[in-house]
Amino acid sequence: MALAITGMITDFFLSPLMWFGLIFAMLLALLGGLWLRKQKKLEYKCLIFAPAGNNKISFTLTKAGWFKENTLFKLWDYGNEEVIKVKDGRKVYGITREDMHFFKGGRCLVVWEKGDDRKILAPISDIKMGQESRGALLEIAPVDLRDVSSQIIQNSDKELKSTMEKVMQYVLLGGTIVVTLICIIFVVQMVKNSQVEASKLILEAGKVCG
Repeated sequence: MALAITGMITDFFLSPLMWFGLIFAMLLALLGGLWLRKQKKLEYKCLIFAPAGNNKISFTLTKAGWFKENTLFKLWDYGNEEVIKVKDGRKVYGITREDMHFFKGGRCLVVWEKGDDRKILAPISDIKMGQESRGALLEIAPVDLRDVSSQIIQNSDKELKSTMEKVMQYVLLGGTIVVTLICIIFVVQMVKNSQVEASKLILEAGKVCG
């Protein structure tokens, strides 16, 4: 009875279904590693301006970083030349480090999205405030300014925490998969050893009875 149970367990762990699950887990871990690699390379904050009509502008806050010119499934970049790309894969044309601005002490980008072709992003290297904008800014009470600054900081902190929580979820998932695979390997080895020992005991018992 014991040999039958151990044999069933061994057959299950050595079945094609188990190997399919193992390959799927390894593929999932590989994709997770590539995703984390991409997130790590998105080191710059990026503010995208786009025309919205009627003298209005659309703002989009995203991330950007240095990538190889060619990409595979938007996860693996390869090639010889490195270019700046935003999170969705669009390239920022003609940008240098001198065109970058600063956000919280770190470099960031401010780019302009071409109205008739959204794939084209160009850097905005100089930002100047007109006289009307300066006058309107001076009319704002200092208390209001402090409130606006605190809200911006709080929103940035929430965005950072949200990103970290997502990354930690993938890290925990990958760790769980690795630990599960290790446990499966140990169980298979233990079952094999138990089966061998049980076979020896049965043979010895048979000899004694004989």
